[in-house]
Amino acid sequence: MKRTVLCLVAAILAAAFVLQGAGLARVARAQDPIELTFWNYWDGKNGETIQALVDRYNAEHPDVQIENVFVGWDELLPKLQLAVTGGDTPDLAAADMVWMPYLATSGALAPLDSFVEASGADLEDFYSALLAVNTYDGQLHGLPVSTNNLELFINSDLFEAAGLDPAAPLATWTELQDAAVQCANPEQGVIGIELYTQPGEGLTWQFQVYLWQAGGEFLNEDLTAAAFNSEAGLQALNYWLDLIDSGAYTLSDWGLFGQGQACMVMDGSWMVGIWAETAPFAWTTASMPSPEDGQPATNMGGEHIFIMTDDEAKQQAAWDFINWFTSTEVQLEWDQETGFMPIRDSVATDEGYRAWIEETEPRLLPFVDMQQYAHNRPPVEQYAEISDAFSAVIERALYGQLSPEDALAEAEAAVNALLQ
Repeated sequence: MKRTVLCLVAAILAAAFVLQGAGLARVARAQDPIELTFWNYWDGKNGETIQALVDRYNAEHPDVQIENVFVGWDELLPKLQLAVTGGDTPDLAAADMVWMPYLATSGALAPLDSFVEASGADLEDFYSALLAVNTYDGQLHGLPVSTNNLELFINSDLFEAAGLDPAAPLATWTELQDAAVQCANPEQGVIGIELYTQPGEGLTWQFQVYLWQAGGEFLNEDLTAAAFNSEAGLQALNYWLDLIDSGAYTLSDWGLFGQGQACMVMDGSWMVGIWAETAPFAWTTASMPSPEDGQPATNMGGEHIFIMTDDEAKQQAAWDFINWFTSTEVQLEWDQETGFMPIRDSVATDEGYRAWIEETEPRLLPFVDMQQYAHNRPPVEQYAEISDAFSAVIERALYGQLSPEDALAEAEAAVNALLQ
């Protein structure tokens, strides 16, 4: 009898230990960190910086662990498309802004409006053109995390040889053309200003700046039809033709400025770091001049970050990281380490940030100052095809195969066909 009681007590105690152990296991599992996968294509210095930021975030937020996954630029969109189709997406990702229309309309991105409202995030501090890229059907599907724009580069050596002052600002299209004509030296193979005149996004990307400066738009407000066949479009195209006819530009392949064969070029802020190390000549930068009756404008690129998981706990954790990453404090560090332009006004106007630029690379200042005037390329799914069709027709006008009027009309028809 006594042996039976002892066995029963032992069994009860064993069961208690088993239940207690199971309870402890459940507590341990409940306290496991939320794991998130984060896809992006940042490499080099940008890759090192995002990895360092993710590592810091993980250390400061032990309840969340983010795995930073590099995917090559040319591989990221196809992998995202496959992931959307197969239902095995990363929890969050950052990608080129021109991909946002496809991603948002795919239904794979979590709307952020409720997270923004709950966290009190200040969207008014972001440049509005950057936010517009992420807004579909009245909902916000992502936030900008990096950007860049186009401004004027000047070969100081060629300017001075032509009797021009590279530090004297050029304010108007007329002044830009006059300086380009004066600086051009055909005998030495030097052009006054380099334009991108080959078919493809390079031509469209550059031409849009002149179009916007003249007061035009590329597509109409609801993005259903071309809008560039206008007085502003004709003014911009005629200006390019004037640059060619005046001898300021000679039709040629792209890349002459970096070889020291062009006095000026409109190019991206990312080239500041590249040419600082590679250009065998003195150079400076300036804001792009605009027409006398026009307005400041530039084109922009960059990356946007978004949530793809449908798990509520993971969505909240992903948003918390996005809110942290896009904060003024973190963006100040991100921009200084990578050379990206500010996505927020509070960064662009920060006294410490501007003092850092003045001290380390003052040639970035025109890009910082002009970001407020940056336009976004039309956020439509067909943009790549539209850009190719537009540029192919405009190239024919530049080579004298079409009149400016006919070129704009033909490009309009091609773009509208794609939109429909």
